[in-house]
Amino acid sequence: MRKDDKKKYLILKDRNIYKGLIILAIPLMLNNLLKSLHDIVDMIFVGRIPDVGTQSVAAIQLTFPIMFTFLSLGMGMSVAGTALISQFLGMGHRREARRYASQLLVLAGLLGVILNIVSYTAAPMIIRSMGVDPLASAADAYIFESSTQYLRIRAFELPFLFLFFSLLAVRQAGGDTTTPVLVSGTAIITNIFLSYIFIRVLNLGVPGAAYATLVANVLIMPAGLYLLFFAKSGITVSVADMRLQKGVVKDIVRTAVPASMGQAITAIGFYLMNGIIYSYGPETVAAFGVGNRIMSMILHPVMAMGGVLSAYIGQNIGAHNPDRARLTFRKAMLLSSGTMAVGAGIIMIFRGFLAVLFIVDDPIALALAVEYMFYILLGLPLMAVFQTFMGTYNGTGFTQFSFILSVSRLWGMRIPLVIAFREWTALGSSGIWYAMLISNFVAAFLGWMLYKRLTFEPKVRIEEPITKHVELKTT
Repeated sequence: MRKDDKKKYLILKDRNIYKGLIILAIPLMLNNLLKSLHDIVDMIFVGRIPDVGTQSVAAIQLTFPIMFTFLSLGMGMSVAGTALISQFLGMGHRREARRYASQLLVLAGLLGVILNIVSYTAAPMIIRSMGVDPLASAADAYIFESSTQYLRIRAFELPFLFLFFSLLAVRQAGGDTTTPVLVSGTAIITNIFLSYIFIRVLNLGVPGAAYATLVANVLIMPAGLYLLFFAKSGITVSVADMRLQKGVVKDIVRTAVPASMGQAITAIGFYLMNGIIYSYGPETVAAFGVGNRIMSMILHPVMAMGGVLSAYIGQNIGAHNPDRARLTFRKAMLLSSGTMAVGAGIIMIFRGFLAVLFIVDDPIALALAVEYMFYILLGLPLMAVFQTFMGTYNGTGFTQFSFILSVSRLWGMRIPLVIAFREWTALGSSGIWYAMLISNFVAAFLGWMLYKRLTFEPKVRIEEPITKHVELKTT
């Protein structure tokens, strides 16, 4: 049995759905764990910059929602590509899958270049808008300069990352989660090595972390492009199919826009949250950033499960097997929630020790980080519920539900609660942690209400020429 046939059987026929989800998710989990390790190593190096460790951590944390805002548009493209291509593959229409993959690559590349220009040009204005006044104090001046440089350097990696998102969508739609991970994992390991060189050896500080990420992502791009065009298995792209076609672009954009906008508006919400958090001081920002980095060690594996679930459900919908798609959702929910509960319990025990790795000689920031992790860990299994719903919505093509859930969780619940706790209570920074916990509970309920409205039917159409068969009769 060919590799592609084995993956198709695993997704569409194998009776052990848990086995299929785990097999396909493990490479993504390992990749995400590597990414978390890179973020942690970066934060450790940056947090130990003499005299400005806390400010350096805060500078990188401030740029996170900005980068995520731009990356969310590429991730929306990837979501659309996975949903549409997987449904074509489930139907057995590889030719249509290839056409959509080729045009997805073009759209992603164009968008990456545009956002590169926007991010570089607007970086100083964006950092100022988050409440960082370089004239307020020496600490603010350092944070402003470092975060602006970091954002401008990383702007140049956007076109390369968007092309990688295309590779991820194309391979993942066919059930190949290993190949993109090999490419991405190579970049991450390279990034960790370069971070040490640029930050510790060359003493480039916060900009050194950005240079390390940029160089690593540029170096792996030739391998990514080779796989997109010449891979021996799965779907490849074709230059002949890259001329944009209205129908294909419309399908991709129609599916990508809700997912992209949902993530972009969420990222803008985190941008606003960072501004609010910054008002509590650099210690709170550093605690928030450290807590999030540690949380990612167990959150990323569950996010991997959500990505696999999207392709799993998409192919089964394309194969007109809605019952298996629904069963896959239920099993993924149990598997993800259980994984998250176990991981949260382990981190809860060691959270104090882990926080000390990042925050040195700042007892206030350290205490805040430990407190933040306590509250967020209590509700972390709810993040598994959230990610499972998101993967299911994306796989069915109901990306508008992804938009509703992600935007409602942040803008409808979390941000109003953070503001209310700040203005009308004496909770201080603890109000941020309470708001996050409450919003995750409410989002789980909303996710279930939206799930009940799903229809597990194909969202793609086939555009193939009709061949007239003429029957010759002999008399």
